[in-house]
Amino acid sequence: MERKIVVKIYKDIQKIKEQWEELDQLASAKIQAGDLPYVNYSFYQTYPWNCFLSKTYNGIFYHTVFLMAEEEGEPLMILPLILDRFNKRMRLLSGRIAGILNAACPYQDQRGEAAAEQMLRFLKTEFGKEWKYKFKDIPLHSVFFQTMLTTGVSHSERESYHIPLSEFENYDAYLSSLGKNIYKNIRKSYNHLVTDGKQMSLSIHTVDNPPSRRLLFKIWKLYFQRKLAWNKKKKSLSKSLLSRMRAVMNTVAGRQTKSMMKLRASELYVMTIDGEVAAFMHAYVHDNHVLMPKLAIDTCFARYSPGILLIQESVKLLMERGIVDLDMCRGDERYKIEVGGRMEPLGGAGGRISEWK
Repeated sequence: MERKIVVKIYKDIQKIKEQWEELDQLASAKIQAGDLPYVNYSFYQTYPWNCFLSKTYNGIFYHTVFLMAEEEGEPLMILPLILDRFNKRMRLLSGRIAGILNAACPYQDQRGEAAAEQMLRFLKTEFGKEWKYKFKDIPLHSVFFQTMLTTGVSHSERESYHIPLSEFENYDAYLSSLGKNIYKNIRKSYNHLVTDGKQMSLSIHTVDNPPSRRLLFKIWKLYFQRKLAWNKKKKSLSKSLLSRMRAVMNTVAGRQTKSMMKLRASELYVMTIDGEVAAFMHAYVHDNHVLMPKLAIDTCFARYSPGILLIQESVKLLMERGIVDLDMCRGDERYKIEVGGRMEPLGGAGGRISEWK
């Protein structure tokens, strides 16, 4: 007799804590055994991360729900969603704050496909009349996204990069693997620091050594100023004030800032030159892997390539700790390729659920 997969919807994540942790443990074992690519079940798919986020999103118009596909009581897949009931739109819970989105599913075989098919049928039955969806930055080859493609959706693709540190015996071997130009640039940047008499320092902040409000404001101000450049927007007084306001808001109540203070997986790397913040990156450490969704530099220190040096100094420490992979997440910034990043494609799709086949 064929075993039946059913999907249930939960508003309270605590009610499926045990089942979610069961999936997390299975995924961890498969990743360690080499049977599951980490990108398909990263920290962003775990219970601790989604539990943290669920406490920050619920409001008047937005609230979180969790769909769980199970087979005779055994959990197979969990899909965390945030619903905008006013506009009848849904997206994956992690949204813009995370670098890799996906359903939590350690099964990349027929069981996973069957769970994903049932999950999509449930969404179409329950939300298909008026609701729109926007699912972004999902590993292209994951079972959930590949199953989505069978519904006839048109999709987009973008790049994500990671450095497979486990392939290198030590930092010197990693450094030697880089291209000649970036290798020379790294050496030149270190030499510039010496010849200019500059003092470089790297600090790491965790829940046990949290960043100060003053430091948080500095890094977020730096981040939003750089974002203007990324978006090719000209600097102006109004845009500078807006960047400052966003920095204040993120310092006081930003979700990523809250994660720095509450999640043990969080690590904030800050590089200073002569006491001034030259670059920072925020990362999450999980299962001997590191996810790095944020990095920004102060272009006043461009002579020293602070972003590249920050990655180099961080890689030294991470390799000493036995970290096997540094995932720089979504985005095709040039530096990700220069520091030895390998491309991992991500997919996205959106539209009306009713249009699914």
